Amino acid sequence: MPTPTRRRAGAADPAVPASDLRAQHKQLTRRRLLAAAVDVFEEKGYEAATIDDVVARAGAARATFYLHFSGKADIVAELAARIWRDTESMFVEFGTLPDWSHATIRGWLTRYVDADGNKKALKVFAEHLPHTLREQHLEHQQRFIHALLQPPERWTHFTRPEAKRRAFLLINQLETFMPSWQAGLWGRERSAMLDTLTAVWLGTLEADRTGQENAGR
Repeated sequence: MPTPTRRRAGAADPAVPASDLRAQHKQLTRRRLLAAAVDVFEEKGYEAATIDDVVARAGAARATFYLHFSGKADIVAELAARIWRDTESMFVEFGTLPDWSHATIRGWLTRYVDADGNKKALKVFAEHLPHTLREQHLEHQQRFIHALLQPPERWTHFTRPEAKRRAFLLINQLETFMPSWQAGLWGRERSAMLDTLTAVWLGTLEADRTGQENAGR
């Protein structure tokens, strides 16, 4: 019986088509450029950062950068799309919670603020959101509101306009809070801050259910 040959470390797997390997390598390069851009934007600021800074941090060539992105604005647009997608997923998850108890809402808020995937990107995005993306951001906020208002039967103690206002205020609160959270300004008060956030959410979601008929008029 022939002795199996050991594949060299780093050698291509013959079972994987060459086209798939190229696609994987392209995705890895793109992610490396994105990560480098986030680091550079965070350190130097969006306006001061250059493409040369990004490719130097990524260990890539300018030509490689332009195979993936047209410029800095293209990178921020992709970061924005990723943040919007992940944020909407979190608000969709809120609609699947079994109840609006203190423990359940605090658990969801903990997952929201501790999400690792976009920490640096979120800080960069909040500080350097290009004007061209602001209109898109407002459109995504409407998607967030729609997601948070699910399932509708949980919000029937409010009129529809009042429910939308409360959902918007809760979302806006988190969007304002998260950059300072990611910057570590509340690191030593993590548990207390989560308790405060939970109390605010509970107070907003479970407000006095009487007298709401005239709200929003």
